[in-house]
Amino acid sequence: MGQAKILNAVGSIGGVASAASALAGALGGDLPGDWQSSLRQASYRGVPFGVLAGEVTFGRKNAVHRYPKRDGVWVEDMGREARLYHLTAFLVENSAVYGGGGVVGQRDRLIRAFETAGDGELVHPTLGRVKVSALEGHSLERWDTGRYFELTLVFIEAGEQRFPTNVTSTGDALSAVADSLNAESVLSFAKQVLSAVKLGAAVVQQAVSTALGWYVAAVGLVHDVKRFFGAVSTLAGNFGRLFGGGNSGYSAAAKKVKQSTTVGDLIRNDAAARTAVTQAGVALVAAAGHVSDTATFGAKAQGLAAALAASAVDPDDRIRLLLSLGSYQPHSPNTSSAIGVAMATMQSACADLFRRCAVSQLILAVGAFQPRSADEASAMTAMVSGVLAAEALRAGDQGEDDVYLQLMAANKAVVADLKARGGNLAVVADFGFSDNLPALMLAQRMYRDPSRSDDLIVQADAVHPAFMPTKFKALAS
Repeated sequence: MGQAKILNAVGSIGGVASAASALAGALGGDLPGDWQSSLRQASYRGVPFGVLAGEVTFGRKNAVHRYPKRDGVWVEDMGREARLYHLTAFLVENSAVYGGGGVVGQRDRLIRAFETAGDGELVHPTLGRVKVSALEGHSLERWDTGRYFELTLVFIEAGEQRFPTNVTSTGDALSAVADSLNAESVLSFAKQVLSAVKLGAAVVQQAVSTALGWYVAAVGLVHDVKRFFGAVSTLAGNFGRLFGGGNSGYSAAAKKVKQSTTVGDLIRNDAAARTAVTQAGVALVAAAGHVSDTATFGAKAQGLAAALAASAVDPDDRIRLLLSLGSYQPHSPNTSSAIGVAMATMQSACADLFRRCAVSQLILAVGAFQPRSADEASAMTAMVSGVLAAEALRAGDQGEDDVYLQLMAANKAVVADLKARGGNLAVVADFGFSDNLPALMLAQRMYRDPSRSDDLIVQADAVHPAFMPTKFKALAS
């Protein structure tokens, strides 16, 4: 079959699908119907043309690092490479498929489309509509082809123009609101006891008695057995898992980033934590004897709450202990005399200060809590928001406007932090199987990822990884 016959066939139809069919017929064969019917009329910025051949260049942006005296290389993956589209195209005068008029006018319109600034839409015969930038084009005109121009067109996949944006660190926001709440709590305490402390030693002794009661409550919490078991959960391997750390999301992350500890290390760390709580409590009681120095007294109260929080390795245990510490309620004095009223004022002010010190540490503990699922993040948000809202209501009823505003700001920061870190996580779903299957098999079946078997063991609370429960709750994806 000669070139003249092929060009006559192409020139009579002009479209990519018809051109392909004509070429195939000229070569003595037929093209598959499904492929032929799926072809699209090629165009760029609305200017149509026919296509003889197309090539797509694709891959990854890899930086190859070579080192002296070292065999091989290290390939650093820098992301997906932008795709390049190479088209061998043609224009035919008065095409029966796409029209277009004179071939010279078609060429001029295509050149103007290529030289227009900005991205444009390329309709590729097989890839469809693609947002591209035109790189270069070549137009070949031959005397022996006349009204048929052959083109070489090169496009690159267009990307979005992005600028640096400011992103608020939700963890820093939690620290900021916790510090502000501590400062406002101490100022509010000073305002409440300013007149009461002038009535003598009985009022000061009431501060000592209230501080001693809060210290005793903290010592009781630091000896909590579950708190120590929460620390054991950070040990490497399944041994730590069987002790059941409360915040399994945190425990899983901690094992990946922290050095393995031994039981001896845990015992020593726990003894040091208990000693720190005791020392902080003694310092608080001593400062209560000079409660007129409200700044020192407030700092010592914050120190006791911080020492108790630091004694819990697992953030879930830390939150549980701080909630208990924040619920401490002293026994009110039963006298209506002026001194009795002053003692009640001192006791109430001390209780408010201690509770808010625990709440500020609770806010910081939320930042260390690692949600495992969207459900867990939502439940933690609801619980902590309830505590902050109740304390804000109490502060508002007592006319402590500045404390109220800080508590509302803290509530907003807690919600934002948990939403940022847990809002996009998968939800928890119920799973059921007919037999006790190994964790590796279930991880492959459920997630197509056997490396998630360790997390699945924690979620299902399996007795043995080779015999998972037949029914359990786990991440849906």
